[in-house]
Amino acid sequence: MMRAPGLLTVTLVLLATAVADAAGGVRYSGTVVAIDPRRGVMIIEEVGPGRGPKAVVTQRTISVTSRTKFNRFIRVSGPGGFAGDFIEVVLDADDVALGEFVTAECVLERGRLVAVLVTLAELAQPPSSPGADLP
Repeated sequence: MMRAPGLLTVTLVLLATAVADAAGGVRYSGTVVAIDPRRGVMIIEEVGPGRGPKAVVTQRTISVTSRTKFNRFIRVSGPGGFAGDFIEVVLDADDVALGEFVTAECVLERGRLVAVLVTLAELAQPPSSPGADLP
């Protein structure tokens, strides 16, 4: 059985590749391997299909600007709400850490990818005890 974090990752990848932005934008999903908000750059590694036993890893250099929005959707359970509901948490570039899985919605400006929106995958919660993540 697939765990929730794995399902979330698969869902994000499928959503990221399902449609491109109506203004001619593209979406890339991958793991952050470098980010420098002051220089305005983020590098992600995108794992794609490969031939044979090795997957193809593509590095994407994406510009981030003062107009780039950052967010994360997290599950919440609270009074008066639906158990397991999602809320959007607004972030900034300094909240992005190496190793995070992100989806960047980008536009092409003067030959470079510029992020319009960067969505971080929800952080996985470690189980509280062995087997706690099993149904």
